[in-house]
Formats: sequence, structure tokens, C-alpha cells
Amino acid sequence: MQDRKLEQALEIYFQENPDRESDKYQEIQKYLKLRIRSVMELLIENEDTERMIEKCGWFSVNELENFIRCAQEKAKLRSLVWLLHLKDKKYGYQKKDFSL
Repeated sequence: MQDRKLEQALEIYFQENPDRESDKYQEIQKYLKLRIRSVMELLIENEDTERMIEKCGWFSVNELENFIRCAQEKAKLRSLVWLLHLKDKKYGYQKKDFSL
């Protein structure tokens, strides 16, 4: 039931030419932001990277790491690659010094 509700909210949120000022759109955006983990897990499962793009500002580096781990565990390669590219673009990778 929860997945179906999220799917419906995503459909409304991503409809073509939405009225971003409407109360319904604002409510759906708030609903999705509060459930970003569930939203991203659903998008990872469906490998829906186009919709992940819209969510870039909705989560931190720590949550991004969790989404990368989720994509690895579910063996969702397309989602994993997209999330790794996002991490590189937004945060980069920490260089570790292995010199002796």
C-alpha cells in the first residue's frame, strides 16, 4: 500500500507541466521530501534515474551513501552508476594517502 501511495505521488509530482504553485503540488512535494528514503529506494528498485535527478537537493552525503549501498545490495547497476556519478559531481571522493 505504501509503495502504491508513493508511486501515485511521484506520478503527480512528475506530470508534464505541473502547476508548481498549487496546494496539491506543494503537499505532494512535502510528502515526498518527508519520505525521501522510501522514494529513493523505490526509484532505485525501478532503476528510474530520470526521476532521481529531481531529488538531488533533497538529501545529504550520508543519505547518498546509504542509497549507494542500497543499489549495491539490490544489484541495480544503472542506479548504482548514476548515484556514484552524482556523488563524484556533488561531493567528490576523499583522497587517501597510502604513502609509506
